[in-house]
Amino acid sequence: MNELPNKTATPEILAPAGNRASFLAAVAAKADAVYCGLKLLSARMQAKNFVMEELAELVHLAHERGVQVFVTLNSLIKSADLPAAGRMLDRLQRLVEPDAVIVQDLAMVKLVKQAGFDGEIHLSTLANAGFPAALQVIRQKLGVDRAVLPRELNIDEVKTLAAHCPPRAGA
Repeated sequence: MNELPNKTATPEILAPAGNRASFLAAVAAKADAVYCGLKLLSARMQAKNFVMEELAELVHLAHERGVQVFVTLNSLIKSADLPAAGRMLDRLQRLVEPDAVIVQDLAMVKLVKQAGFDGEIHLSTLANAGFPAALQVIRQKLGVDRAVLPRELNIDEVKTLAAHCPPRAGA
Protein backbone atom coordinates (compact mmCIF):
# COMPACT_ATOMS: atom_id res chain seq x y z
CA MET A 1 0.00 0.00 0.00
CA ASN A 2 1.33 3.45 -0.90
CA GLU A 3 1.46 6.02 1.86
CA LEU A 4 0.91 9.69 1.32
CA PRO A 5 4.19 11.57 0.93
CA ASN A 6 3.73 13.79 4.01
CA LYS A 7 2.09 11.80 6.80
CA THR A 8 2.27 14.73 9.23
CA ALA A 9 0.23 17.14 7.11
CA THR A 10 -2.93 18.36 8.78
CA PRO A 11 -6.04 18.37 6.61
CA GLU A 12 -7.41 21.81 5.79
CA ILE A 13 -11.06 22.71 6.08
CA LEU A 14 -12.18 24.51 2.91
CA ALA A 15 -15.75 25.74 3.24
CA PRO A 16 -18.04 26.89 0.43
CA ALA A 17 -19.81 30.22 0.80
CA GLY A 18 -22.57 31.18 -1.60
CA ASN A 19 -23.82 34.13 0.45
CA ARG A 20 -22.84 36.41 3.32
CA ALA A 21 -24.37 34.21 6.05
CA SER A 22 -22.50 31.09 4.94
CA PHE A 23 -19.25 33.07 4.57
CA LEU A 24 -19.56 34.44 8.10
CA ALA A 25 -20.47 31.00 9.45
CA ALA A 26 -17.34 29.49 7.87
CA VAL A 27 -15.15 32.20 9.38
CA ALA A 28 -16.83 31.84 12.80
CA ALA A 29 -16.33 28.06 12.66
CA LYS A 30 -12.60 28.68 12.04
CA ALA A 31 -12.40 27.11 8.60
CA ASP A 32 -8.88 27.30 7.19
CA ALA A 33 -10.21 28.77 3.96
CA VAL A 34 -13.45 29.80 2.31
CA TYR A 35 -14.19 29.59 -1.38
CA CYS A 36 -16.80 31.71 -3.06
CA GLY A 37 -17.75 33.18 -6.40
CA LEU A 38 -18.52 36.54 -7.86
CA LYS A 39 -21.63 37.24 -9.87
CA LEU A 40 -19.41 37.08 -12.99
CA LEU A 41 -17.35 34.11 -14.19
CA SER A 42 -18.83 31.66 -11.72
CA ALA A 43 -19.93 28.16 -12.65
CA ARG A 44 -22.81 28.42 -10.20
CA MET A 45 -24.60 31.45 -11.60
CA GLN A 46 -27.80 30.57 -9.73
CA ALA A 47 -26.03 31.05 -6.39
CA LYS A 48 -26.35 34.52 -4.88
CA ASN A 49 -22.57 34.97 -5.01
CA PHE A 50 -20.94 38.28 -4.24
CA VAL A 51 -20.40 41.69 -5.71
CA MET A 52 -16.83 42.97 -5.53
CA GLU A 53 -17.36 45.51 -2.73
CA GLU A 54 -19.16 43.06 -0.43
CA LEU A 55 -16.50 40.42 -1.01
CA ALA A 56 -13.72 42.93 -0.25
CA GLU A 57 -15.28 43.60 3.15
CA LEU A 58 -15.68 39.90 3.91
CA VAL A 59 -12.13 39.02 2.81
CA HIS A 60 -10.75 41.73 5.09
CA LEU A 61 -12.70 40.22 7.99
CA ALA A 62 -11.55 36.68 7.11
CA HIS A 63 -7.91 37.76 6.89
CA GLU A 64 -8.15 39.45 10.31
CA ARG A 65 -9.16 36.04 11.68
CA GLY A 66 -6.50 34.07 9.82
CA VAL A 67 -8.89 32.55 7.25
CA GLN A 68 -7.84 32.41 3.61
CA VAL A 69 -10.26 33.21 0.80
CA PHE A 70 -10.26 31.57 -2.63
CA VAL A 71 -12.39 33.16 -5.35
CA THR A 72 -13.80 30.90 -8.03
CA LEU A 73 -13.47 32.06 -11.61
CA ASN A 74 -14.44 28.66 -12.87
CA SER A 75 -16.52 29.22 -15.94
CA LEU A 76 -15.46 28.82 -19.53
CA ILE A 77 -14.72 32.08 -21.27
CA LYS A 78 -14.94 33.12 -24.89
CA SER A 79 -12.53 35.40 -26.75
CA ALA A 80 -15.03 38.24 -26.52
CA ASP A 81 -15.04 37.86 -22.71
CA LEU A 82 -11.28 38.34 -22.29
CA PRO A 83 -11.20 42.16 -21.94
CA ALA A 84 -13.99 42.15 -19.32
CA ALA A 85 -12.36 39.24 -17.49
CA GLY A 86 -9.03 41.10 -17.44
CA ARG A 87 -10.65 44.21 -15.98
CA MET A 88 -12.49 42.12 -13.39
CA LEU A 89 -9.21 40.40 -12.38
CA ASP A 90 -7.54 43.78 -11.97
CA ARG A 91 -10.37 44.95 -9.67
CA LEU A 92 -10.28 41.66 -7.77
CA GLN A 93 -6.55 42.04 -7.12
CA ARG A 94 -6.80 45.70 -6.08
CA LEU A 95 -10.03 45.64 -4.05
CA VAL A 96 -10.48 42.13 -2.70
CA GLU A 97 -6.97 40.66 -2.43
CA PRO A 98 -7.98 37.00 -2.23
CA ASP A 99 -5.35 34.41 -1.37
CA ALA A 100 -6.10 32.37 -4.47
CA VAL A 101 -8.32 32.11 -7.49
CA ILE A 102 -9.82 28.83 -8.64
CA VAL A 103 -10.07 28.54 -12.42
CA GLN A 104 -11.49 25.98 -14.83
CA ASP A 105 -10.58 27.45 -18.18
CA LEU A 106 -6.87 27.09 -18.93
CA ALA A 107 -6.92 30.47 -20.69
CA MET A 108 -7.73 32.02 -17.31
CA VAL A 109 -4.39 30.81 -15.92
CA LYS A 110 -2.52 33.03 -18.36
CA LEU A 111 -4.98 35.89 -17.94
CA VAL A 112 -4.66 35.77 -14.14
CA LYS A 113 -0.88 36.00 -14.46
CA GLN A 114 -1.10 38.81 -17.03
CA ALA A 115 -3.35 40.75 -14.67
CA GLY A 116 -0.57 40.66 -12.08
CA PHE A 117 -2.46 38.56 -9.55
CA ASP A 118 0.00 37.74 -6.78
CA GLY A 119 -1.97 35.01 -5.00
CA GLU A 120 -2.06 31.32 -5.84
CA ILE A 121 -3.79 29.83 -8.86
CA HIS A 122 -5.82 26.69 -8.23
CA LEU A 123 -7.28 24.51 -10.95
CA SER A 124 -10.96 23.76 -10.37
CA THR A 125 -12.39 20.30 -10.01
CA LEU A 126 -14.28 21.18 -13.19
CA ALA A 127 -10.97 21.00 -15.11
CA ASN A 128 -10.84 17.27 -14.31
CA ALA A 129 -7.22 16.75 -13.22
CA GLY A 130 -7.69 13.06 -12.54
CA PHE A 131 -4.51 11.30 -13.66
CA PRO A 132 -0.83 11.61 -12.66
CA ALA A 133 0.52 12.97 -15.96
CA ALA A 134 -1.96 15.84 -15.76
CA LEU A 135 -0.47 16.98 -12.45
CA GLN A 136 2.96 17.37 -14.05
CA VAL A 137 1.55 19.51 -16.86
CA ILE A 138 -0.56 21.58 -14.48
CA ARG A 139 2.39 22.38 -12.22
CA GLN A 140 5.34 22.53 -14.59
CA LYS A 141 3.84 23.87 -17.82
CA LEU A 142 0.99 26.02 -16.51
CA GLY A 143 2.48 27.07 -13.17
CA VAL A 144 -0.69 26.27 -11.26
CA ASP A 145 -0.18 25.97 -7.49
CA ARG A 146 -2.94 23.49 -6.63
CA ALA A 147 -5.35 21.17 -8.41
CA VAL A 148 -8.72 20.46 -6.86
CA LEU A 149 -9.39 16.81 -7.59
CA PRO A 150 -12.63 15.57 -9.12
CA ARG A 151 -15.03 14.25 -6.49
CA GLU A 152 -15.66 11.17 -8.63
CA LEU A 153 -12.23 9.75 -7.71
CA ASN A 154 -12.08 6.93 -5.19
CA ILE A 155 -9.59 6.84 -2.31
CA ASP A 156 -7.06 4.69 -4.19
CA GLU A 157 -7.09 7.10 -7.13
CA VAL A 158 -6.56 10.03 -4.77
CA LYS A 159 -3.63 8.21 -3.12
CA THR A 160 -2.09 7.55 -6.53
CA LEU A 161 -2.37 11.21 -7.44
CA ALA A 162 -0.91 12.26 -4.08
CA ALA A 163 2.07 9.97 -4.66
CA HIS A 164 2.69 11.59 -8.07
CA CYS A 165 2.12 15.17 -7.02
CA PRO A 166 4.99 17.40 -8.16
CA PRO A 167 6.67 19.52 -5.48
CA ARG A 168 5.52 23.08 -4.94
CA ALA A 169 7.88 25.87 -5.87
CA GLY A 170 10.37 26.46 -3.08
CA ALA A 171 9.53 23.15 -1.38
